[in-house]
Amino acid sequence: MSVSADRRSFGSGRLVGLAVLLAALTSWACQHAHDHEEDLSDALDHLHEHAWEVHVEPELVEPWGIEVGSPGRTDVVAEVELPGVLGTNENRTARVGPLVAGQIARVGVDLGQRVQAGQTLATLNAPEFTRVQTALLRASAQAELSKKDFERAVSLREQQAIEERELLRRRSAYEQDLAELKAAELLLLSLGMDVERVREMSGSPAQPLPPEGPGTVEPFLPIRTPISGVVLSRDAVLGDHVEPGRTLFTVSDLGTLWALLDAYEHQVPYLSREAEVVVRTPLLPGQDFPGRVTFIADQVDQELRTVQVRAEVPNSSGLLKPNMYVQGLLRVRSPGEERMVVPPDALVLLEGHQVVFVEKPPEPGERHTVFEAREVTPGELLTVGRVILAGLDGSERLVTKGAFLLKAELTKGAGGHDHVH
Repeated sequence: MSVSADRRSFGSGRLVGLAVLLAALTSWACQHAHDHEEDLSDALDHLHEHAWEVHVEPELVEPWGIEVGSPGRTDVVAEVELPGVLGTNENRTARVGPLVAGQIARVGVDLGQRVQAGQTLATLNAPEFTRVQTALLRASAQAELSKKDFERAVSLREQQAIEERELLRRRSAYEQDLAELKAAELLLLSLGMDVERVREMSGSPAQPLPPEGPGTVEPFLPIRTPISGVVLSRDAVLGDHVEPGRTLFTVSDLGTLWALLDAYEHQVPYLSREAEVVVRTPLLPGQDFPGRVTFIADQVDQELRTVQVRAEVPNSSGLLKPNMYVQGLLRVRSPGEERMVVPPDALVLLEGHQVVFVEKPPEPGERHTVFEAREVTPGELLTVGRVILAGLDGSERLVTKGAFLLKAELTKGAGGHDHVH
């Protein structure tokens, strides 16, 4: 009995000792972790007290391609990119065809040829044209006869040889014949005959008749272009019979083109007739073609869910061609609202922070050029640069080119400072 009791007493004492030892170990571990946490916090505080810096030998700045400049400012508040295609300026495009039926007797131009306003593109053998000319000659002869009859009546009336009523009758007949002549002249002009030639044929009372008479009938009707430009299409073949309304030639002045752009619904709030527009094409990289917005559709396309925007783009160089795919960039400005911008390459991601490298003023005895990595808050990316919302006051000199190289050197140092020799 006593032996068993002693054994139980011994076992109980050993358990108590183990518990005390475990508690002591736990207390030591907690104290050690706390001390380590304090050391880590002190290290971080020390790191933040000393900014990331790169010290570069002055003679290495230029060979490394490092460029330094000041932040810029812009009043651009929004930019919208719109896909589209180039088209001809419909206000400077003519679709030329005959106004009467006939047979093509001659074709005087070809595709791509530049023509001047009034130039004959083709001639047509048209019976209707001959009939109208004949009617003009008859009307001219009748008007001339009525004129002489009326002038004779005026002379007789002065001699009291005829009554006033007869004078008025002859005057009315002359005015009627003159109106018929003018109608025939206008009809010929509408068919494309030259004004001077019409006047020559009609022998208008405004000018004397030529010695050989009112003129002869022209055998062919000229088809002329009303504008100067380039022949973009031709559907005229010698000997073809053509009807009124058929387009034989398309002539367009390519000095200006239309950029037909598509804006999605979420971009509609940025659309404005006052917005600047620049057209770009991947076929001509690095070149901007400025234009102006001339039309914004008042409704959304039911199928594409887009709003068409039309811009007029000067094309004096001739580099732009109709049917080219383009990107239109609309810029909305607010003159009273300026924001700071830096080149996109000036920003780098360093340990999860967006930073720029600012050139520090030289300190006494410092023979290196010192660049400090400063954290900033970037905004949207514009074509003029990346907007900076916070972190700079605008007076700094910062690295605009070569920031990635400085980041790489700083990362090598891994201690907040790096010296490059």
